[in-house]
Amino acid sequence: MNELKIPEGIKDDPNAMEMIRVWIGNKDIQVSMLLGMWEEASNFDIDEREAWGELLADLIRHIANGLTQSHDYNINASERRIANALLTHLGYGANTIEGEIKE
Repeated sequence: MNELKIPEGIKDDPNAMEMIRVWIGNKDIQVSMLLGMWEEASNFDIDEREAWGELLADLIRHIANGLTQSHDYNINASERRIANALLTHLGYGANTIEGEIKE
């Protein structure tokens, strides 16, 4: 099993929370998420769905930045290409996700 390293500085932050893990294994994508964090936080006035959208947008920016560093891709073109692929693939998989919330 190959786990990624925890980013620097996270272990020093007592308020740090892991929000999502994504694994490719057993010929499928497996996901573990922390849902409800924004709804339960009293200092956030945001819809949970919008907060996840912001998190995904930030993740796309990080991926594009990494690809710029590793492959010399244009960062803006990479952001657009990833975002377009995301929207395209959302249309392909309507209502095909299985899984359940586990406590």
